[in-house]
Formats: sequence, C-alpha cells, structure tokens
Amino acid sequence: MTRRFFLWLGKAALAGLLAFALLCFFCLLYYNVPVHDVNPTGATEYKWEPGRFYSRGTEGFALGRTNSDGFNNLFDYAPGDPIDILLMGSSHMEGFNVAQEDNAAAQLNRLFAGEKTVYNIGTAGHTLLYCVKHLDAALDTYAPGQYVLLETMTLDFSPRDMDAVVSGTLADIPSRSGGVVRLLQKLPFLRLVYNNYFRGAASFGDITDPAPAEAPAPGEYDRALEALVDKLARESAAHGVKAVIVFNPGVGIAPDGSLYTRTKPEQLALFQQLCAEKGVAFLDLTEVYFDCYNEQHLLPSGFSNTAPARGHLNRVGHRLMAEALYAAIREWEG
Repeated sequence: MTRRFFLWLGKAALAGLLAFALLCFFCLLYYNVPVHDVNPTGATEYKWEPGRFYSRGTEGFALGRTNSDGFNNLFDYAPGDPIDILLMGSSHMEGFNVAQEDNAAAQLNRLFAGEKTVYNIGTAGHTLLYCVKHLDAALDTYAPGQYVLLETMTLDFSPRDMDAVVSGTLADIPSRSGGVVRLLQKLPFLRLVYNNYFRGAASFGDITDPAPAEAPAPGEYDRALEALVDKLARESAAHGVKAVIVFNPGVGIAPDGSLYTRTKPEQLALFQQLCAEKGVAFLDLTEVYFDCYNEQHLLPSGFSNTAPARGHLNRVGHRLMAEALYAAIREWEG
C-alpha cells in the first residue's frame, strides 16, 4: 500500500511538473515579460533587461526585443548617440501591446525619415509625476537636441504628490528583482499568474483613469500645479530643449454611442494656461481621438481580445499620437 501510494505520488508530481513546463512553454509566446532592474542613470525608475525577447497576448498581440538600453526601440543605443526628440511616459508610450514598428516612437521616426532621431524611454508606471521626477536625469543621460515629450493620460493629480515631485520626495516604484524573486520572474507562467491574480492585470495602474484625488483646499491644486510646471519648464530650458506635455486622455463609449472622457475642464484649462505662461507646449489629443471616432469609426484603445475603448493605446492610437506630434512639431518649426 505504501509503495503504491509513493508510486502514485511520484507520477502525480511528474505530471504536475510536465504540465507546469508546458504552461511555461506556452507563455513564452503568450506572456513573456522581461525582468526589470533599478535604472542606474536615474532617467527612469527602472528599465527592462537589455536585448530580451518579449511577447504579450493578454491585451493585443505583440512581440519584439528590448534594445541594448532596455527600452522599446527598433534600434540600439550607446551613450553619446545623437537624439533629437526624447519620449517619456507611461506604458502607453512604452508600447508593448502593439508591434514594435507600430508604436508612436517608431512611427515618428518613419515620418521624420532620418531628419530627426526619436528615442523612447516610456516605461510602465511612469505617470507625468514620475516623468517630471526623472526629467533632469533623463536629459543629462540622453541629451536630446530639440524636444522632450512627456505623455500623460490624466491631469488629476493630488497637490501632495505634485509637491513631493518638486521637493524630490516622491516615493520610488519598487523594483524587486534579486535572488529567488528574479528566478521566479523568469518563469513566464508564474509571472502571468502573479500579474493577473495578485498584482492585477494593469500591473502598474497607469492604463486607466485613477480614482479621483480627494478634493484639495481651494487654490492648492493651482499652487502645486504651477510649481510642477515651473520645475518642468526650468529643467528643460536649462538643457536647451522644448518640453511638450502630450495629453493622451482615456476615452469611453456612452450609451448613445458617442465618445467621452473624464477630463475636468477646469484642470485642462489651468494646465494649458500655465504651460503657455512658462513656455511648455501642451498637445491635447482629445479632439484627435474624437474626430477619428466620428469620421472613421476607429478607437484609440482596445483590442480584439479586450473591450473597446479600454486599456492601452492600440495601433490606431499610436498612429494618431505620432501624426499629431509630427504635425505640431512641423507647425512649431514653421
């Protein structure tokens, strides 16, 4: 009886290991995400393993390889390589949910056709606050010659968090990638289970509108935002580049079929006013998305394996962003 039990137990364990191996093999193409490490340059909170194959089939279908710098670009980067336009932003700008040649950075490079070099350090979890937190280090590291673009999908930040950016006390995004944790992250099936059931499918919480911040005291939002935009303007000017905030609003479909956003008009107006006063360009993609939906019946977000108008930018959204940026830069340069 004991021998039969242990024989059965051994067979069960072998079957379990075989099933686990098959699931990991399947996830090599379905959900294979590189490990990320703290970025030693400080240009971002962290960056992915360099030269690493990745694939994602949970939201859209995309695969590719991170470049030698650990970011999603079609070309490698070595310190000192010339860059004209530096792109910063969240997982939308990172573009791991669309083919590498379809993300906004790649499309901008095609539109400029060699006239300007666009480099993308968009990273999941990097809201506008984290982009501004790391702006000085990013400009020191990559030394763009003309523009730095900072993508954001919300304007609703708490005064406390904006103050933390200005004072240099905004909390870091944890990057747990050492020892056993790193080994476990290299097993695709475990990574998928962890993200779906323990961390949440969004992974870093930068793909949907966050919960509205508590209503600040009168004037506090205005004061904190002015200090934030002033920091952005001051640091970009010190590096001789033009800063551009790219407002990439999340959209939804109303019961009558029309498109809407949750943008607060007063916050949008204040952002635009302060940017104009301090020499920061502000590119609002709201009307671009609305016009595309009304005229072409296309949405900037959502995939065939997700709900419409939900989650990350799709190929259409990346194209619209690239075309709007290209047109705006051409207009600014006359």
